[in-house]
Amino acid sequence: MKFTSIKFKGYRCFQDDWAGFDDVKPITVIIGRNNVGKSHLLHLVKTSCEEWIIPPVNGAKYQIGGTLDEMMLRPIFPDQYDGRFMYNYWSSFGCHLVGNHILASVINTGHGITYKIDDLSFLDALPNQYPQFIDENITKFTNIFNNGSHTFATFNFRHLLADRDVQPEPAVTSLKLELDGAGATNIIRRFITSAVEDYPRELIQQELLQSLNRIFAEDGHFTEIQVQEHDATQDGEHHLAGRWEVYLGEEHKKLVSLSNSGSGLKTVFLVLLNLLVIPNIDKKPKHMYVYAFEELENNLHPALLRRLFRYLEEYAVENNVHIFLTTHSSTALDLFGSSPNAQIVSVTHDGKSARAKTISAHFDQLSVIAELGAKPSDLLQANGIIWVEGPSDRVYINKWIQLFSDGKWREGRDYQCAFYGGALLARLGVADPKAEEDFVNLLQINPNLVLICDGDRTAEKNGRVHV
Repeated sequence: MKFTSIKFKGYRCFQDDWAGFDDVKPITVIIGRNNVGKSHLLHLVKTSCEEWIIPPVNGAKYQIGGTLDEMMLRPIFPDQYDGRFMYNYWSSFGCHLVGNHILASVINTGHGITYKIDDLSFLDALPNQYPQFIDENITKFTNIFNNGSHTFATFNFRHLLADRDVQPEPAVTSLKLELDGAGATNIIRRFITSAVEDYPRELIQQELLQSLNRIFAEDGHFTEIQVQEHDATQDGEHHLAGRWEVYLGEEHKKLVSLSNSGSGLKTVFLVLLNLLVIPNIDKKPKHMYVYAFEELENNLHPALLRRLFRYLEEYAVENNVHIFLTTHSSTALDLFGSSPNAQIVSVTHDGKSARAKTISAHFDQLSVIAELGAKPSDLLQANGIIWVEGPSDRVYINKWIQLFSDGKWREGRDYQCAFYGGALLARLGVADPKAEEDFVNLLQINPNLVLICDGDRTAEKNGRVHV
């Protein structure tokens, strides 16, 4: 059995309730305020990448679970008839349990690991009263766990801290990328300068460069990635003598050192090194990696952050990779909140113990936004919000803005379209004076709010267009 959920309690700030992950998806966003325990959940992910799941020290406990399938259930419910009651174990009972979730606690006896089924409610799926032999042989269900492992077992766990940097480094033979980015320059140097086939320079100067430009898009286009060795006499920096530096080239510009570039560029660079280069160094397939990236939003423009998030989602889906993101950014909610490839886990702390909850409902997402310090009224204070009735209006307004600005203004970077919905607009016609008054009041709160709607239902009042 492959366990797809893993939780713990009694570990660090998670003392009272089971906390962790109900499911495994390509992208898992862990969102919450500072110091609520987001990083501790990453420790749980790292543990699940071990070959055997062993409870951590200090009295912590594990709970694991998975979805029952036919292969697991056949040994418990054989395809044969009971001679006394004349029913078939499989067709009458076993087949009804396929697709149900089963949970068990991991118990360290001191002599080994055993499991205890925590909840028998999955048996409620059985029609009528399930036979007595299930009660007598409930231990057979624990064999499912004895013979199983977590989905991430034996995977490589890669972790990038929120406090990260890329700096000049001396040449060394070992290639290792640390959690804070140390070792990045040496890895780039080896791939670009080495004549060994194991370190193809094309991986850096083509594949990584293309991905870098894909993420930065119109915010910057890089033409080359190079490395140079510092000379103390030439540079006047004796402490840099013999150290190598990564340089990026742009059209009509000189090479610029990565260490003197913005931290946002360094963040994207380190993410790409983890995704594209580390599997080559380890000589392992990409799908054997689990990544944990902390607070990628640090010093990243929201538009660039969105493109980075999209890249991560596409990479995870294409390569069957699992990526965990800790963040304070509501941009992650916007992008991943409705994605079938992602799940959002909210971490809160009541002053005594931390809790983790998988967010699914829309109103739960609103509460998470409030937890991050944002308010619904903040929308009215944003610059460049354009309300449109539907998708076709968005196409027209985008084209008009493109022509008006000579292509300099772009949706997602300089402004954002928001759909208001035709059905809602219909009730806001002049036949509904109260709705019209409410809508005018909305405009008066923020004069910069722009509304685009069907022309035959608009009127002008106080110099503003409204429905």
